[in-house]
Amino acid sequence: MAWKVYDKTGNTVRCTLKGLEYNGTWMGACFVTSTLKSAVPILFEIGDYVMYRGEKFEINYDPTALKKAARKTSGEAFVYDNVKFNWPGDELTRCDFLDYVKSDNQIHFTSLPKFSFFASSIQDLADRVQVNLDRIYTGAQKWTVAVHPEYVSTTNVNIDVNNIKVWGALELFNSKFGANFVIRGRTITIGTAGIAVGNIFKYGRGNGLYEIQRTADADQQIITRLRAYGSTRNMPNRYYNKLSNSSLTNYLPNNMAVENLMLPDFPKTTLDPYIDSKNIAVLGIREGSVYFDGTGDLEEICPSMEGMTAEQLKDAGIYVSLDAGDNGNLDEVADAEQLTDDGTMDSLKEGEDVPPFTITLKDVGFNINDYLTSETATISMKNGMCGGRDFEITKCEKKGNKYVLTCNRVYDESLKLYFPYKDYNIKSGDKFVLLYIDMPDVYIQAASQRLLATAKKYLAKNDYVRYSYEPKVDDIFMARQHDEAVARGEASIHDTLKEGDLMLFTDSDLGIEGSIIIDTLIIKEGEDMIPKYTMTLREEKAVGSLEKIQNQIDSIAGGGQGTGGLNTQQIQSIIRSLGNQLFLSRTHNDTAAGLIGFLAGAIFGASGFAEGLTGFGAKIDSMGRGYMESLTLRRFLEVPELRFNRAEIVLGDKWRSPGAGIIESVEPDYDADGNLLRSGTISLKLQDGEIGAVAVDDICMGYFHDYETPGNNAVSDIDDSRGNRMFAGFCTIYFRITEILDAGTNKRFRYVLRGVSDRWQYSFHPCEALHFVAYGNFTNKERQTSAYETRTYRRFLVGVNDWEFTKSMVAMQDGDLSNLNIFGLDMTGYSAYLNNIYMTGTIEQLQIDAPVRIEIDTQGDNFLAYGESMEITCKVFKGWEDITDTVRQWAIRRDSVDTADDEAWNIKHKDFNGSITIHNTKEISDLGNNSVTVVSTLFTITATNDTASVEAIVTI
Repeated sequence: MAWKVYDKTGNTVRCTLKGLEYNGTWMGACFVTSTLKSAVPILFEIGDYVMYRGEKFEINYDPTALKKAARKTSGEAFVYDNVKFNWPGDELTRCDFLDYVKSDNQIHFTSLPKFSFFASSIQDLADRVQVNLDRIYTGAQKWTVAVHPEYVSTTNVNIDVNNIKVWGALELFNSKFGANFVIRGRTITIGTAGIAVGNIFKYGRGNGLYEIQRTADADQQIITRLRAYGSTRNMPNRYYNKLSNSSLTNYLPNNMAVENLMLPDFPKTTLDPYIDSKNIAVLGIREGSVYFDGTGDLEEICPSMEGMTAEQLKDAGIYVSLDAGDNGNLDEVADAEQLTDDGTMDSLKEGEDVPPFTITLKDVGFNINDYLTSETATISMKNGMCGGRDFEITKCEKKGNKYVLTCNRVYDESLKLYFPYKDYNIKSGDKFVLLYIDMPDVYIQAASQRLLATAKKYLAKNDYVRYSYEPKVDDIFMARQHDEAVARGEASIHDTLKEGDLMLFTDSDLGIEGSIIIDTLIIKEGEDMIPKYTMTLREEKAVGSLEKIQNQIDSIAGGGQGTGGLNTQQIQSIIRSLGNQLFLSRTHNDTAAGLIGFLAGAIFGASGFAEGLTGFGAKIDSMGRGYMESLTLRRFLEVPELRFNRAEIVLGDKWRSPGAGIIESVEPDYDADGNLLRSGTISLKLQDGEIGAVAVDDICMGYFHDYETPGNNAVSDIDDSRGNRMFAGFCTIYFRITEILDAGTNKRFRYVLRGVSDRWQYSFHPCEALHFVAYGNFTNKERQTSAYETRTYRRFLVGVNDWEFTKSMVAMQDGDLSNLNIFGLDMTGYSAYLNNIYMTGTIEQLQIDAPVRIEIDTQGDNFLAYGESMEITCKVFKGWEDITDTVRQWAIRRDSVDTADDEAWNIKHKDFNGSITIHNTKEISDLGNNSVTVVSTLFTITATNDTASVEAIVTI
């Protein structure tokens, strides 16, 4: 294997690598190194690159060359040791993370490398990373930053930035939001690890691993009993002591003082509340304490308005008054004064104070004035245009069902502006919390429950022994899997394996059965025939069984997604890997070793299933009822009833006869030498209680496709009108029933084949599944009538007592009659051939769409001698129907060659009405000059009605 190194244009090959080493670290660097030896210098430049496993790795420095000999005197004259090709992610270490924001979010920015900002969600940080990368990398070099759609992040985080790179900003995703990230190509996905490797690795030959080393994390503090505390913020002075004094039992000793928020069981149930892990029986009691007070990476939990609703207060026995249609969220601003100044306060005169502004809250269930402390009450905005800013409250007034707060505006030193102002006002619906007041009891109880839930998550990450693993991958197994995947047209494990992916492996001795993240991955190629793999796995949660993979894997796999767990993509990849061994594939051909039961039925088809005759797909329901498009059976279809579509399609003949049947089996006869005879025994396929419709001497025929000897099948359709018939692709079988063997049911009978003749040269035995018709009988006159239909005609037969039909057997035929010529009947076209006709009513000859014509009556002669006259009468017909009375206009024109005289004659006879007397006398000559010549005179007559106009010419 060799890999070409190209210049940055991709047009010039710098050199060829005979070997290389891939190094990747999850949420860390990824690069390829190689040592080259050359007889001549290699003119490397920044931007030169190599493609490895579909990914581009570039040189971003000038590699060092060691000259050992003169040019071209040795193949190792120039040595380039460990030339490093960096992945695209290396660009993130060279791009500054400056104070830029998306152009459409209306947030102030400075473009400086030192700044702070409020992130209401992880998307705010992701947007800033995207904008900074877009400053430098565009077009084909563009980066994409995406937050995984299933990621549930920490919200409302203040972030301070001091001259870091974009890579440092990626580290903030983990330190501030607890989110992991993966980089694939030029896409950064936040809030996820990679997908599962497409195989379950096990120890042993052919299983993928030949050695596993497990190492426990020596620096880990294991906790099986956790004590958790909140902060003191918003806690009333000596809250728990006062709670104790108000009861008859005095929960707290007089000398015990507790100022922090405590777990729910304190102090009524116990003075020492803690949470035990389910692993305490195995690992013993290992105590630990944690303060959720905002220090370090831990969130602050204290009594707060955050997330409080009117419904929650109602459940606690506190009722609030809200406007009609209100959503009930009490941590949202009802209204706020909309300021109109620009925030600079340049118009203030010396000594004047910055004017305050007002915020209106809903009825939150208590009056702030009743819970003030020695500190100044503050409202902290959690989102909106002033998200992340705190405003001191100077006055609180109750007006109706609202509380109106008068607040001081806050000065932003970096922007030199007072907030809020006209472009950055607080608005209705913005989220807030109240700080530095003694919160009411119901809010304290809610915070205590939140503390309990958060503490359980913390314990779940620290109540087990955390291991790292170094599995030794079987190189031969990987090479074989690569070849098999390529042969199937799929991507192999070698081509897709990445640090950050989940490696699925199991080992009963080490108690492992689950998925563990690949922390580091090294692939060496070129030293041997096949690649070598070295990897380190970092286990964050040991998993006991397959069904626990999703809900027990540590939240690091999902990047802090709520309570932890895998995202959909990871689950799909795990199922795909496990499924190769445990489950049937839904996407590839597969085989089940046992019986599969579908209790509710099954649906088939790429587009699913729709019922009805116009539906699609197929379905077999829980009752065994099938609905499908078509069905091909190689043997029999057994049903008590057949229902057809209203349009019945028949290819071939359709018979009505005294006998018919379906053959279940055939036993041809053979002589003593094994030669096939012309006789045999047939068994009919009958339903329970059915009697075969056959009799001795029945003349039988059927069509069947000969699979064993295709040459027996006809190559074209033949119908000689005598009953000798063939259909292309089928052989025609004739036989005679000679004996009924089962007298009660007629199930079995003997037969003999039709003999060959001048007009029929074939002789085939019947076969299993053949449908045959008994269309006549040699001796029984009661069974000598039948009828059949073809595509072109229908024929009724009588007296059929031989293999072929005669003229006397054709009692009636309709449709195409041309084949009756064989019997000496001169007939063509479509009509009916009948014996006797008995009828009532009328016979009427119809000419539908017949042409319109003029019939001219000249009294039987078109010659007019001198001194004679002729009456011409016109009638108009449509077919045979006289429609003269529909004519609304007649016209007649004469053509005697004398144009002037003809025009005068035409004008004179413009009132022609369908009849005229033509004269050839001394007084009147309607023939013009032709009256004394031998030239004929033409008269053109036109008749017009509402639908047609027709002409006729008479020559006299």
